[in-house]
Amino acid sequence: MTEEPKPDKKRARKFAEPTKKWLRDQALRYLNRFPATSHKMAQHLLRKAEPHAEHFDIARETLKSDVDAVVAELVKVGFINDAEFAASKARLMARQGRSVAQIGLKLQEMEFSDDQQARALEELGAERTALDRRAAARFVKRRRFGPYKPEETRSERRNRELASLARQGFSFDVATLVIDAETVEVIEAIIYGDE
Repeated sequence: MTEEPKPDKKRARKFAEPTKKWLRDQALRYLNRFPATSHKMAQHLLRKAEPHAEHFDIARETLKSDVDAVVAELVKVGFINDAEFAASKARLMARQGRSVAQIGLKLQEMEFSDDQQARALEELGAERTALDRRAAARFVKRRRFGPYKPEETRSERRNRELASLARQGFSFDVATLVIDAETVEVIEAIIYGDE
């Protein structure tokens, strides 16, 4: 006796009317799991609510205004803070060894305002070249470039390592400084501020 395969029964999607309360609940559920900017939250809520809005014949403009109202409310009560998110992202990328140029591009890509980008970069402190030197030294240490290579292979690899640093957004001066460092201690001094 062979059994007939059972047909796949997909569970029918339950639609809920995307009211402001429903949108707020969805936003809080999302924020409970992930950090978000106001722009990213608005995109998420629109993407989440569109199928529900279509089912209940709610106009997109109405949905968009409700989403904007919910996001504005979340910003007002402090659940979403774009300036702090931008500053936090910039600090994280600086610790990872990213150049100031790369940090600025990432913040721009995340659609922060020019003011928020400038404030986030200002909060990193120090002058930009010192910040870039420290980031380049971290990158060199992580990738085992420059003084971390045996002396015999350093000259062969120098141009490739400089190109790698250039692709990461570091200037030629900063790249040559860290690649041509004599010892690992020089790199450590740059990273930990004993220059």
